[in-house]
Amino acid sequence: MLFAVEELESEICKLRGLLQMLHEDQPDVLEDVFEFHVGSLISHAAAEHHARIRACAQEMLAAIQTLPRRRYDVGADFQLMPELSISPA
Repeated sequence: MLFAVEELESEICKLRGLLQMLHEDQPDVLEDVFEFHVGSLISHAAAEHHARIRACAQEMLAAIQTLPRRRYDVGADFQLMPELSISPA
């Protein structure tokens, strides 16, 4: 099944959001997820759109990778059973 141009644009916007989240939270898997999703988009697009999809996606990835990442100095504070007053080791 081939996507229409509007569907491709929508999927690329979704990919941008996913990559931004990964850039913040899991940068080590960013490029693998990128390659998987771009390959999926290309496989669902007409051949004349492949080069444009790849070029736009590469520009998007480069732009996202230049964004500063938020630093989380404080670890997560999970308290599953606070009444037991157990703290992490």
